[in-house]
Amino acid sequence: MLKITELPPATSVARKSDSVAEEMGHAGDRSNKPEEENTVARDVSAEGEELASLPPEKTKPELEVDDNPEKLIGLDAAGLEELLGTPKLIRQESPAEIWQYNASDCVLDLVFYDAVTSYVEARNTAVQPMDKRSCFRSLLLARPKP
Repeated sequence: MLKITELPPATSVARKSDSVAEEMGHAGDRSNKPEEENTVARDVSAEGEELASLPPEKTKPELEVDDNPEKLIGLDAAGLEELLGTPKLIRQESPAEIWQYNASDCVLDLVFYDAVTSYVEARNTAVQPMDKRSCFRSLLLARPKP
């Protein structure tokens, strides 16, 4: 099978068929299959146009969310539950309380002192520290919409 880039333009096909016809003594006789050759050239051209007119690949648009983890600082329990829902785990370590949220790729710990969030920490599934914003974003995007 020939690739489109390997085929000569339609005008070259017509010129080549004319020169072949001249060599064979059929210079004025175009009934020897010129329609077939021209049809092939048009088919290739039509195929090329069809490929060029394919729509671009659609990508899923990135959702806009306010994923700045700094907005978690100072939230009380009610505000945090409104934003992220019920935590997976609540651990008491007096005088602190730690709320843990799990996303598919990370864990976000929020530390409460005096009933407000005072510290945020994120880690990946390998228990290595990671970007808080990325983990917070994962949690926000995974949360069911009310």
